[in-house]
Amino acid sequence: MRKLIKNAYILDMVSDVADIRKSDILIKDNKIEKIEREIEEEVDEKINAKNMIVMPGLVNTHTHLAMSIFRGYKDDRKLMDWLENAIFPVEDKLEPDDIYWNSYLSCLEMIKSGTTTCNDMYFGMNKVIEAIEATGLRAIVAWCMTDDAIGDKPEKTREYAKKYNVPESRIKIFTSPHAPYTCNPETIKLCVDLAKELHTGLHIHLSETIDEEKTIHEKYDKRGAEYLNDLGVFDVPVILAHGIYISDSDIEILKNIKGGISHNPISNCKLSSGICDVVKLRKNGINVGLGTDGIGSTTTLDMFEEMKTAAYLQKVKNKRPTSITAYDILKMATIEGAKVLGMEDEIGTLEVGKKADMIFIKTDKIHLCPDNDVCTNIVYSANGADVDSVMIDGKLIMQNRKMINLNEKEVMRNVKKIAKRLLEHS
Repeated sequence: MRKLIKNAYILDMVSDVADIRKSDILIKDNKIEKIEREIEEEVDEKINAKNMIVMPGLVNTHTHLAMSIFRGYKDDRKLMDWLENAIFPVEDKLEPDDIYWNSYLSCLEMIKSGTTTCNDMYFGMNKVIEAIEATGLRAIVAWCMTDDAIGDKPEKTREYAKKYNVPESRIKIFTSPHAPYTCNPETIKLCVDLAKELHTGLHIHLSETIDEEKTIHEKYDKRGAEYLNDLGVFDVPVILAHGIYISDSDIEILKNIKGGISHNPISNCKLSSGICDVVKLRKNGINVGLGTDGIGSTTTLDMFEEMKTAAYLQKVKNKRPTSITAYDILKMATIEGAKVLGMEDEIGTLEVGKKADMIFIKTDKIHLCPDNDVCTNIVYSANGADVDSVMIDGKLIMQNRKMINLNEKEVMRNVKKIAKRLLEHS
């Protein structure tokens, strides 16, 4: 199957500086075959991208997809109060079909706002995987483990890794100890050993709050990063969610890891967790991608909102408007996010040989006029609703803002029923 995208303005995210040019893109099956001016070849389908920026799909490096039910639920609390007194009691009541429909809703929201790849940790991941498969997303998924919730998760991880950790799969399986403060050394070592056995990576929360770091220090007389390092976590590719309270000594440990940090600015703001010093991490060669966290703490999975929030926060934290540029932020949302996930050879840029994961941003809109700086417009002015079309693995998943073969109303109807059953009297 060959597709030809015509009349596009390409933002390929390959160079160190923004390079936007008018080109055509030829796609064969699920990969980019050519990016050139005026391609004229026999193809199965032509796509007119007039008045559109075509760029790599956005990479959401930290999600909890099945938490869509918690959008706006018992907001405005501190993290542990919110988790222990609002979220955990309801999560205990979630049934497999609840996880499926909640995850499906999150997948649709991400696609409609330009995300083509996500990295998810939760429980009941077999149902999350079903939703990801049904919607066409690319994803890394992991069964999240704590000291009190291991059960058959190692066996499920092995079973699904055997099926999905193959070259052409859109889905990859990682291991996931929840966090240093919820996992003792034995649980973390179990996850590390499992990652080594399966030749895969590991996804864990780290340094999200001051209290978390205090807890680790009181219990182990170490900082969180040191604790994980001593347990061999950084011997495997690792995705570290949050990383707000990273010290200079932590940076020395993290400089050589394979993977990186997922920065979740909106969630961190909403829960008053703090501001990650992204500028400092990037200056020290640590990969930093953007993530949303779960809908409960971020309210939206729109990565455009994460981009602008990340940019504003870094300028305030560093007290310099030049501390980070719009193009830096776009890199974090695309190629640097891909590096955090270990997928930079497949996605994150538009290049010949890479997977055809791309989004089409419609530019003929009042809030995007004039286009003095396209990157600035995308980061500071655009939003997820400006994404006209989405292609993943060479397939159009959304075109002209319409999902292809996906029933949005059915999904919303089911999630509303779940919310009514579980949240109405809680």
